[in-house]
Amino acid sequence: MADSYLRYGDTLRIANSYGGQLKGGYLGTGGPSNVPGAVSTVGAYTDPNKFTLWKILPGGDQKLRQVVNSGDRIRLKNTSVEDTSDENTNLLALFSSKPAATNGYPVGTTNILDDERITPAWYILVSTRSETNDPGLVDRNDIFLVASFGPRASVLDTNGVGSGGFRYDVTGARLVNRDGGSGSWVVQTSLTPD
Repeated sequence: MADSYLRYGDTLRIANSYGGQLKGGYLGTGGPSNVPGAVSTVGAYTDPNKFTLWKILPGGDQKLRQVVNSGDRIRLKNTSVEDTSDENTNLLALFSSKPAATNGYPVGTTNILDDERITPAWYILVSTRSETNDPGLVDRNDIFLVASFGPRASVLDTNGVGSGGFRYDVTGARLVNRDGGSGSWVVQTSLTPD
């Protein structure tokens, strides 16, 4: 019998929990970004669409098809672009070239892996009521995504009314779960949510 763990190389959607589980929109890409080093904007769409699909990839020494565990460093590649063969393109990233504004650090996608001001990898932390102490990531897990850069860290967070078709903008916040679930996300492995 197959297990239900998410594995590196799997495709998923990530829904925000601002205002309640799955109510904060779906993490996705938008148009071109004006942030230096970014390819596209990132925000939360009201409904799932082709721009809200992500491939989960190793961000450290893990291998494809290994189970994703809480505490792992991961990369999230948006799969909406035509050529998805290069795993180092269209990666969810935090941009820390300037101090955080009141709404946090900019977030977008990038193709740049070797700039210390751009963090294209995130620590995934599972928040679970499970009493089994099992760190394996499964469908419907509540998660936090944390980017570390230099001596600082930031949490992926919805922040403010969206622009460019997004329901909410997404930033890297200095606070965890800053506003009623804004920093909490839910993993969805089904390509069409129920």
